[in-house]
Amino acid sequence: MTLVCDILRPDHAAPWLTLREEGARDFPLAFLFSEARARATSEEQARRILEKGSMHGVFDGEDLIGFCGLSRKRWKLTRHRATIGPVFVTRDRQGGGAAALLLDHVIRAARDNGVAQLELFVDTNNTRAIRFFESFGFERVALHPDRVRDGDTSRDSYFYRLRSP
Repeated sequence: MTLVCDILRPDHAAPWLTLREEGARDFPLAFLFSEARARATSEEQARRILEKGSMHGVFDGEDLIGFCGLSRKRWKLTRHRATIGPVFVTRDRQGGGAAALLLDHVIRAARDNGVAQLELFVDTNNTRAIRFFESFGFERVALHPDRVRDGDTSRDSYFYRLRSP
């Protein structure tokens, strides 16, 4: 297995859509949208999203097995910050180092582009993701109560940051 990371391009739209649908189905609170919404995204819409160059992928050979968004803040006073997520690796490839390689790649890309602070939110019950991000040096800054609602169920999230990635 030779894993490599790169920025996703519009020609990655079809495999990215497949993974995005899987992630929304299996981890809807991490994606903040439903599997149905993911399925409703056309390949042309996906191409336009990927044209922005803010989605990074991890590949095993030619196969896209995971992705992570990196979105830099646009306003002059906030351009030192970027948000990451979701971080997703297909279920049968989880636990094999692909997510770590991908997150390391995204952190380096942010640093290379002058980002001083990476930010993300994690559902308070997602202990696996919490351990993962903390292993990279992300620090918990705050609790965001009632950040999302799943039907009538309120979900809290932790806000994390990584300074000077």
